[in-house]
Amino acid sequence: MNKGVGALNVGLIGIAGSRATLETPALLLDATAFERNVATLAALANEAGIGLRPHAKTHKCASIAKAQLAAGALGIACAKPGELLALFEAGINPLMLTAPVASPRKILRLAQAAALGCELTVVVDRAGLVADFAAAARASGTTIAVLVDCDTGLGRTGVTTPEEAVALARMIASEAGLNYAGVQAYAGHAQHVHSQDERRRVNGAANERLAAIVAALAKAGFAPKIVTGGGTGSHALDFQDQLLTEVQAGSYVFMDEGYRPVDLDAGNGPVFDFSMFVAVTVIAHNSKGEAITDGGSKSFAIDGPQPRAFLDGKEIGIIVWVGDEFGKLVPHEGVSPPPVGSHIECTVPHCDPTANLHDVIHLVRRDRLEAIWPIEGRGRSD
Repeated sequence: MNKGVGALNVGLIGIAGSRATLETPALLLDATAFERNVATLAALANEAGIGLRPHAKTHKCASIAKAQLAAGALGIACAKPGELLALFEAGINPLMLTAPVASPRKILRLAQAAALGCELTVVVDRAGLVADFAAAARASGTTIAVLVDCDTGLGRTGVTTPEEAVALARMIASEAGLNYAGVQAYAGHAQHVHSQDERRRVNGAANERLAAIVAALAKAGFAPKIVTGGGTGSHALDFQDQLLTEVQAGSYVFMDEGYRPVDLDAGNGPVFDFSMFVAVTVIAHNSKGEAITDGGSKSFAIDGPQPRAFLDGKEIGIIVWVGDEFGKLVPHEGVSPPPVGSHIECTVPHCDPTANLHDVIHLVRRDRLEAIWPIEGRGRSD
């Protein structure tokens, strides 16, 4: 639990009105919006007959992962070994590592976790990595499920041709200690395309490349049981296309200003609600009378549009940065700067790295603090 000033918030749990009296900056999770988001995507996936493996790179929090699993998720995806191991130690299973690694010590540590009961799936993009995972699995007396990582246009990791995918699948299947499980293809370049028609075109092109790989694997006798990928931006398209067997959406649990312009539902309105906020306090007024808050780039990831600011549930302006530790409220027309001591709740530019800046997340329901959840994977970018 947070041992800093934020520890003062522990005594507010369950008290009426405590949401507005939190010590700040404080990362908030609106329970009603969060639970609705989890239930909404679970229902859409169930209707489509496609599984969910939500990505923990968004939240890094075991309590959130447990809620996703309770709603029917097949497992939890992780970006880095440290993040995955932190969640395993917090009781989360099954776990999938969605990026290749290059460190023999990390590979061995993952294999040791599998030997201790971690239901582990990893991805590989090269023959050497197949051999390394196989050796670590045998040394640890365990078996690791392995996916072929495929690049369908993102240009980050993965094989690009059906021939490469078949060669890796054949090698995985030949190695004692490994279990060939299928393929991964994440079309990250499609997720934030604002227009649904353009996003459909980009995602469709990626899926055409993936379909050719899947067909070649099936012809060679390696039909993939798992075809995993997708995200918040492409979830609806992937449910329609029925190529993936599971979707790795992450940001849907929180949402952020980067996703706000993305038309997820063909003009029919938002699919998911904003559930993540950062609460800040007005600590001063500058010489121009502008309200200065106690939250800057150490409280918000700033790689996205400016946060919107809310006071008593009403949007009053946006926050701009005036330092690592400070923000400045730019009020909407007709709004006066709020007085010192005012608590303001702000949306976030980018949810994933914002969560990574905080040790805990404050679960709030209506006007009160309900719980404080540790972010076990916070800072675990290793």
